[in-house]
Amino acid sequence: MLKRLTIKNYILIDSLNVEFTRGLSVITGETGAGKSILVGALGLLAGAKPDTKSISPGANKSIIEGVFDISNLSLKAIFEDNDIDYEEETIIRREINESGKSRAFINDTPVSVSLLKELSKYIIEIHSQHQNLLLADNTFQLDAVDIYSENEELLQQYQKIYYTYQGKQQELKQLKTQHQQAKQEEEYIKFVVNQLQDASLRDGEDEELEEEQNILSYAEEIKENLYKSSTLFDDEDGVLSKMSSILTEIRSVEKKVKTGDLLDRIESLYIEAKDIASEVASRAEAINYDPERLVKVEERLSLIYTLLKRYSASSVASLLKYKQELEAKLKTIDGGEEAINKLQSELSELKEQMSHSANKLSLARKKGGEAFSKSLEEMARPLSLPNLNFKVEWEKTEEFTENGVERAIFTFTANKNMPLTPLAKSASGGEISRLMLCVKAMIAKNRAMPVMLFDEIDSGISGETAGKVGGIMSTMASERQIIVITHLPQVAAKGETHYNISKQDNPERTVAIVRQLTPEERVGEVARMMSDGTLTQAAMSLATQLLNTKN
Repeated sequence: MLKRLTIKNYILIDSLNVEFTRGLSVITGETGAGKSILVGALGLLAGAKPDTKSISPGANKSIIEGVFDISNLSLKAIFEDNDIDYEEETIIRREINESGKSRAFINDTPVSVSLLKELSKYIIEIHSQHQNLLLADNTFQLDAVDIYSENEELLQQYQKIYYTYQGKQQELKQLKTQHQQAKQEEEYIKFVVNQLQDASLRDGEDEELEEEQNILSYAEEIKENLYKSSTLFDDEDGVLSKMSSILTEIRSVEKKVKTGDLLDRIESLYIEAKDIASEVASRAEAINYDPERLVKVEERLSLIYTLLKRYSASSVASLLKYKQELEAKLKTIDGGEEAINKLQSELSELKEQMSHSANKLSLARKKGGEAFSKSLEEMARPLSLPNLNFKVEWEKTEEFTENGVERAIFTFTANKNMPLTPLAKSASGGEISRLMLCVKAMIAKNRAMPVMLFDEIDSGISGETAGKVGGIMSTMASERQIIVITHLPQVAAKGETHYNISKQDNPERTVAIVRQLTPEERVGEVARMMSDGTLTQAAMSLATQLLNTKN
């Protein structure tokens, strides 16, 4: 329920703090006093689009804040999913600046307007006169029958299959497109794979061949350099001969005085030098100029370089990886038709399940539509519609939709022996207003909507009918908080709490004032609503009688 509404610098309201109670609260005031301001303020808390004209003159921003008791609602998951502190008394705030931009907060956490709209769907419903047009909307009509008939579980079961079916259809469409594209590429892919297969590439082969090419290209020069190096080791005056002489001298010294590890180091150096000399000689012998092998190496490298350039690869390794990817793609192409057939089979099975679920929902709707029609007639006939005849007709849709396979069409006549016609074409504004109130009352029983605001839904009715409208609202208020903005004394008298909104002229400008009326003030307000402005004793007496018999 709405516990408190605080408004600052909003249109004609400088500062307002209204405490609301459970049950039926009524708001009255003279025409033009600003009753619609409260509707606009609550609309902003429900995510409505702000207007720069809503800021009071001289102010730089408007602030609207509502405190809602949501302890009986299962909304904790929404708070947790959006990282908002959950409080049983939740504060929703909206701030609008001079440029028309707004900020929204839930329990002081900044939130998006879309989240505000999502949360408000479970907290407050605002029904103004223009929303009566919804009654002519087939989607609203279908929703109303489903809510009244408690078809939610059947609808959810159907929609679960429907959305799965839609997803699979999209998947099939994409798979067919991919398969068609792949089939078009198949010949080219096979050509590339075969070319790379024929090349018999080996990982690292390019680097090995480049090294061999260098050796073969400079074989004679390399052999000569190695031979000279070998000679410098093995000549009579070469490295090994000199090291042997050094070793002999150090051994002679060692016999006379300890040289530490010097002798070991020279011996090791001599052994290493002999080993190097041997390897240099071996390499010199191994190097041979082979022009035929060089031609083969260069031809092989030419093939590799051509493939690298053709397929924008940086190495043989990347060419091999590309080949593997193409081979995998060929397997996908080969298995594409099988995957398509499997998906088509799944879709066929899902369609059968969806059809079965839709039929169950349709049967429940037709049965519920009959009960809905009967209940609506019983509730609406006392509202100056004694000859009302109402029926929910059903029209088959051309294909499966997210709401099933039928449309609901409310048909109606308010006159005896007249054919039923779609409500949208035949009902007057006053008739639609009364029917809408009845529909709201009927479906409210099966909805966990804690706060409902009605803005002059009683427009176009009077007298005894007005009293019965007030009775319907009073009944609705037994299970939820109902706030009604009304101009009818019969409705105002049904309220458990009564607020009056009026305008007050200050030296600077006109402001709106809202206050809760005392029992004595309520008598005067109801009497004013019944008279032409002059409070007669008769009006006061009738007002007292209305208030005393409100229950």
